[in-house]
Amino acid sequence: METPASIGRYPIERALGSGAFASVWLGRDDQLDSFVAIKVLADNWAAEPAVHERFVKEARILRQADSPRIVQVHDIGELPDGRPYFVMTYADMGTLAGRLAEGPLPVDEALRIIGEIAEGVEVLHRLGIVHRDLKPSNVLFRSLPGGGERLMVADLGVARSLADATSHTIAAGSPGYMAPEQMRMDGAPDERADVHGLGAMAYHLLTGQVPGSGAVRLAPHRLREEVPERVSAAIMKAIDPDPDQRWAGVSDFVAALRDPSPERPSAPPPSRDRRPLLIGAGAAVVAAALVVGVLFWRSGSTPAGTPSVGATALLGLREDQGIPAKYRTLILKAGTWCDVPGLSPALIAGILKVSSDFDPDLSDQAKDEYGIARWTPRVLWFWQPNGNRGPIPEPPFPPEMSLPAMGRFFCGLGPQIQDVPGDPAAKLAALYVTGVQPVKRAGGVPPKWKGYVDSVLKYRDQYQS
Repeated sequence: METPASIGRYPIERALGSGAFASVWLGRDDQLDSFVAIKVLADNWAAEPAVHERFVKEARILRQADSPRIVQVHDIGELPDGRPYFVMTYADMGTLAGRLAEGPLPVDEALRIIGEIAEGVEVLHRLGIVHRDLKPSNVLFRSLPGGGERLMVADLGVARSLADATSHTIAAGSPGYMAPEQMRMDGAPDERADVHGLGAMAYHLLTGQVPGSGAVRLAPHRLREEVPERVSAAIMKAIDPDPDQRWAGVSDFVAALRDPSPERPSAPPPSRDRRPLLIGAGAAVVAAALVVGVLFWRSGSTPAGTPSVGATALLGLREDQGIPAKYRTLILKAGTWCDVPGLSPALIAGILKVSSDFDPDLSDQAKDEYGIARWTPRVLWFWQPNGNRGPIPEPPFPPEMSLPAMGRFFCGLGPQIQDVPGDPAAKLAALYVTGVQPVKRAGGVPPKWKGYVDSVLKYRDQYQS
């Protein structure tokens, strides 16, 4: 690639990089005595009006954003051959990809960087723009006068306005970071696609690896013990293949990364002649609504319908013990939502048997409990898709809502009691009807709940293949 002498009024020093659609050059702004980065449309795309317009649109978006966390555009023009170019802030301290070449970053530094990237992404979202290509090479650093540096989000070449979403939205993004819905030619991803990209970058910064695809993804704290489990859980929720299970926005994701999950209040146990009461919860539960561990059934490759006999046996759930066939797939999903010790489809089935006898129409208005899993509306509010950003659900609660919420509940709160002594499955059963603090205070299953837990485990063993 031959270095031009100048682009517009800017003398050119050297090439900074090139891609399929454009090249970037280091230029000098002699009038302002500073270096600039100049992006030029590749000559093989000069005759394509749609590509030409998208290139110019990127410059307009960057200019509109007008944020220190977004690379800023200072000028725009055309070369004699008609190719457009625009002039940007020069990032003299390289890219985030360059820093990752030396391995994962310290945890505090990684979280700070993710927070700063999110600031830029939020600006785009407020403008109704989805970046769609968040990755380390699109995060730049510029030195500041007097010391320090500034992080900037760059490259909006595949960014899309939410207002422009159509059934013909093209697939775009980078493997390893792009959300699954971006791979579809008819996909019209929203802000949650950027939540995925930010989560994938957080995973990479903390582990040195791009998150795996397919049925199994190891949670960051499993790859690097310095990563707090709450941080690991927040990241796994961000990169969930199902956009409905991710954080609704980047601010929610960053808040979960920064703030320790507050403890959940518990309610007094019911009398012995009444079924276990699923406790109420206040707003403090929100930050605990996280998914952590290894994802199995939440991958995009989950087959539709009830698993085969072989698949069911592999996951440890018998088919001859009275579990209604129509709930089997949901039970399998809930019981394999993550790798929290003790969680299994058989445990989920045992809890359902003791709590409701698999009755999807259960309605206990005296205790405000409804459905097959005996959720109270305000508790289910936090474990439904998108958490408390949605409305408080109103009964009846269908199994399609209730059972996935059980998986999210155990994956969100289960890690908080892993250090408590005792059988992991027994602790989860107790957690379901008490809360984190009662289990911790009792050093295991609270005595008042021993009968309930024993019944759950009896059925768990019966249902376990």
